[in-house]
Amino acid sequence: MKSQIQSIGELHLNGTINSYAQIFFSQDRWYAVILLTVSMLDYRLGLGGLTAVVLTNLMAHLLGFSKEKIRTGLYGFNAVFIGISMVYKFHVNPALFVLFFFSVILGFMLTIWFETLLSKYKVPILTLPFVFTLFVVDLSFKTFTHIQPILPFDRFTIVLAEQMKVPWYNAVHFFDNTEIPQMLYFYLKTMASIFFTDSILVGVIVVIALLFHSRIKSTVAFLGFFFAFVTSKMMGVDIQQLTQNLAGVNYIFWGMAIGSFFIIPNAYSYLLVVGLTPVLFLFYTGIENLILNMGLSSYTLSFSLLSILLLFILRQRSLNRFFVFPYIQYYNPEKTVYKNVNYMQRFGQETLFKMQLPFLDKWTVSQGYDGAITHLGAWGKALDFVIMDEEGSTCFGRCAQKEDFYCYNKPVLAPADGYVYTISNIAGDNEINQVDTRKNWGNTIIINHLNGLYTQISHLKKDSFKVRTGDFVTKGTVVAACGNSGRSPEPHLHFQVQLTPEIGAATHPYPIGYFFEKAKGKRVLRIGEVPQENSTAWNVVASGLLLDAFEAKPGKLLRVKYNGEDFMWPVATDAYNKTYIYCRKTKSMAYLENDGTMFYFTDFEGKKSSPLYLFYRSCFKLLLSCEKEIPVKDFVPLTKEHPTGTRWIQDLLAPFVIFTRIKYRSELIEVDNMHFPEKVVYLTQTNTVSFHFKNRRKETSVTVLKNSIEIHFQNEKLCIDWA
Repeated sequence: MKSQIQSIGELHLNGTINSYAQIFFSQDRWYAVILLTVSMLDYRLGLGGLTAVVLTNLMAHLLGFSKEKIRTGLYGFNAVFIGISMVYKFHVNPALFVLFFFSVILGFMLTIWFETLLSKYKVPILTLPFVFTLFVVDLSFKTFTHIQPILPFDRFTIVLAEQMKVPWYNAVHFFDNTEIPQMLYFYLKTMASIFFTDSILVGVIVVIALLFHSRIKSTVAFLGFFFAFVTSKMMGVDIQQLTQNLAGVNYIFWGMAIGSFFIIPNAYSYLLVVGLTPVLFLFYTGIENLILNMGLSSYTLSFSLLSILLLFILRQRSLNRFFVFPYIQYYNPEKTVYKNVNYMQRFGQETLFKMQLPFLDKWTVSQGYDGAITHLGAWGKALDFVIMDEEGSTCFGRCAQKEDFYCYNKPVLAPADGYVYTISNIAGDNEINQVDTRKNWGNTIIINHLNGLYTQISHLKKDSFKVRTGDFVTKGTVVAACGNSGRSPEPHLHFQVQLTPEIGAATHPYPIGYFFEKAKGKRVLRIGEVPQENSTAWNVVASGLLLDAFEAKPGKLLRVKYNGEDFMWPVATDAYNKTYIYCRKTKSMAYLENDGTMFYFTDFEGKKSSPLYLFYRSCFKLLLSCEKEIPVKDFVPLTKEHPTGTRWIQDLLAPFVIFTRIKYRSELIEVDNMHFPEKVVYLTQTNTVSFHFKNRRKETSVTVLKNSIEIHFQNEKLCIDWA
């Protein structure tokens, strides 16, 4: 019972704090506390906003609405505006309490209604509940004789006198008469007006806190306001209006929403903010003139409507280009940019379905893509393979018979999982230098990989098939043997990927997941590439020890010792079926993949001081093969590590250029037994590079034993029991 009460209390505390953060499209707890504190400098208004948030979240909880949305403040941030504006507009008396309570209820009902209405279009509700609640209040309050509005005269006499009694009033308004540039003056005033105050100090606090929270968000907020200010000047509009009834706030919210939150920040999102700010200006002016005679103000309606309209239009595109929506919303534009850039660097060109070469041992590409002999036109994206000896010969002895060729009768493997779609076993094997042009493809197998891809392997040996039509085969299953059937003057293997199941269909270019290639005497690991003509290629063979050690199986529990402290790390999956390791003590998560050849991390959320981060950074990408001295390179995202003194500069420039990179490299340097290893040692490095200058280099050794993994970094030691 006690823990349940504690859990409910934590839910509402987080919901209240995050409601203030959501005003600035954030979930930063400390930033939210600053905003809450600032709102309380005028305690009447502050208590109004806080009371509305608490009531809204309590209502949502009692009625059984989403606890996650309560916790993140999605139900409460409109209530902040409703509560503050109600106390700002009316004198506090018993009648106002009744109107206040029912206004909060109406705001919550509108939140749920707008959310349900707009969710199917995948657009946000923004401040629509607040605006329409105030519309109802403004249209109805004159009927209630006990509700007393605060008139302009009252605001500068009665209300001001009450405010001046507060001990900190003079400190809050100390800078109000300071001489500063006009544009900056109105920007600070507008920032302060978010909380219905005109204090320059409040504006300064909000701006500085926003700058520390996010450099990108600060930039686009200023851009939105700056171009509204310029437009007002050009059109001859009274600049004072920007600080009244949240008029100028529209442009600040517009900049943050479009320039840094709903669209991944880049040069195009900045141009969008700048280019459409005059349109927002027209929106606001038009709406204001339309409702002027009704005694209403549009508040932040123009920002909400234009943002929803723009996002709705962008979601109708068939190609997510220029203006890219974030796949995961991190509520931090810098993190969003860094993770998106890192994802595109690492996986942007990667195929989700990874094939292997269809043979054992080392084969040479005798004819590659667009080869001059038979790989022409629509059939150009195919590969022919043979086996060569050190002298470059494909056969031994007199080479007069098919049996004299090294590749003849060698096993042929399924390149990936799938169903056998077709088997053609109608052609006998040719004698050397004879071809069967009538049965051009010879004996052939086609495998359907169930994702729109088919593979065709041709010129196989007659009656060598080990599978039948309809069989399910896994990657590496022996399906037949290499032969010399069809248009094949000497034994070789023809391999192609295609999009339809017919024998001899047009080819489709498609890379091999992982393979080693010997080109110009060097052994190189290729990832997501196609073997080149005349190169020798072979599959990467994973080690059983390494596969088991880095197995990413949900339900697995890792027992960890880090500098004398014990941890338990469960392996689980999230709602998107993504596997992650969770450290309960540090509340950190590391997302990972093990595709049978490579182990790699895809994301990390949590504390840099967590031992899980050491595991993440050290084992960021490891080849699960016992081949020594094969470098594996990658880039670690810039979310946790920046060179000293460059973070703010990089954050400001992140939408345009990333001048800092964290380069990662791993290499297996020691193995006790190539075939049955019990000890494998990797050396991993991270190098931080800014403007092409290396700033820091960190080396870590990763030792994989029969039942554990040991990581050594400087004076730190991390032991993971994976048995």
